[in-house]
Amino acid sequence: MSTPSNSASTLLLGTGLGCFLITGLGLVQDRMSLDSVSIGWVFPITGVLLILLSKSLLSGAGPLSKAFPDEADETMVERVRSEIESSVKDSSVGSAWAELEASVLESELSEE
Repeated sequence: MSTPSNSASTLLLGTGLGCFLITGLGLVQDRMSLDSVSIGWVFPITGVLLILLSKSLLSGAGPLSKAFPDEADETMVERVRSEIESSVKDSSVGSAWAELEASVLESELSEE
């Protein structure tokens, strides 16, 4: 099974190449020209940006590297498990403090 980084990189690369395909079709059908700047230039610019993002994601650097980690399934499972355990532990500590505070308030109210 591929890592999230590889999957996202493949998706970005395919979308970037699709943008170049759209540009080529626009040039062949004379809907876009190389002489004038028009809205059709959004597609090749987007294609270049997506391909650059794809390559930066494969290298492990870039803006999307934290969103799509390059780690194996076992490593990811272990990381998520430890994050869940720490959040459960924090939750149980918070509930213990709430119970202690409730018992202290109850004893103060019973004294009055």
